[in-house]
Amino acid sequence: MNLKYSLILVFIIFIFLGCTPENIQIKKIPDSVVQFKIKELKQHLIMNGVPGEWFDEQMQHETFQIHSNIAQYFHKSAEKHTDHDKKHDIAWYFARMGVDAKIEKGKPFIKDHIDIFNRAEAKHGIHKELIAAIIGVETNFADHHQRGKFYAFNSLVSQYIFTNRTIFAVREITALYKFSRMTGYTPQYFTSSYAGAIGWGQFIPSSLLAFFIDSNGLDDDIDPFSIEDTIFSVENYLYKNKLSGENIGDHDSKYKAVFAYNHSNFYVQAVLFIYDRLRDYFSAPEPDIQAAN
Repeated sequence: MNLKYSLILVFIIFIFLGCTPENIQIKKIPDSVVQFKIKELKQHLIMNGVPGEWFDEQMQHETFQIHSNIAQYFHKSAEKHTDHDKKHDIAWYFARMGVDAKIEKGKPFIKDHIDIFNRAEAKHGIHKELIAAIIGVETNFADHHQRGKFYAFNSLVSQYIFTNRTIFAVREITALYKFSRMTGYTPQYFTSSYAGAIGWGQFIPSSLLAFFIDSNGLDDDIDPFSIEDTIFSVENYLYKNKLSGENIGDHDSKYKAVFAYNHSNFYVQAVLFIYDRLRDYFSAPEPDIQAAN
């Protein structure tokens, strides 16, 4: 099969995938097309400065596998059901995300890490409750069950082959290579969500490069699975998206900064709802015990 007809076949498959309802089983792509897409991906990465040997090494690693059903995960996401398909309302989204439970879990989480939260808040005046709310929605406050069931590399390769997220996949694998080199961690260290989001703050690789920082400012000690680094990095993300102590009281400024983190209106509403309740809790005056007696 020559290149022209291979590309036509892949294009038809992508159209099929994009129009497939979540209750329809996605047809298997022929192995010949899969191999063609892998070779094509490798060439794109090489043009981005990623060594072909590095790509081959990851493909040959014992942990590598292709997830042919990767597109189905995107169809099942809460944001897909609400922001995009409009099948459910905000109440359904809040229940799906367990918002009320996250508010209660957020209280001891902030208390347990109060020193690091206070340090992060002192940088630019972004409230600790907002930082915590994002971590709560993303990984249920660094719950170890939320570490990620995929390897980021595997997820991104699979997205290139089986979804229309080809440009995204090339960009993010390139960033994963650079972040792996920068931190000294092997690509297999970076477990992720089905979308390729990594760590307790669920940063995609390009966001790790752009926003993720070490809590002590040490460039050679950055770890997306460090709670301390995650707290500082979420703060950094919000600050780089124009939020600070100067406008933290402005609803629109908070909304835009959180929306930059996740382009979902319901997501933003959930984060800000948790933030408001945590803010109320930690801002409440201590009871006057002597007066009570």
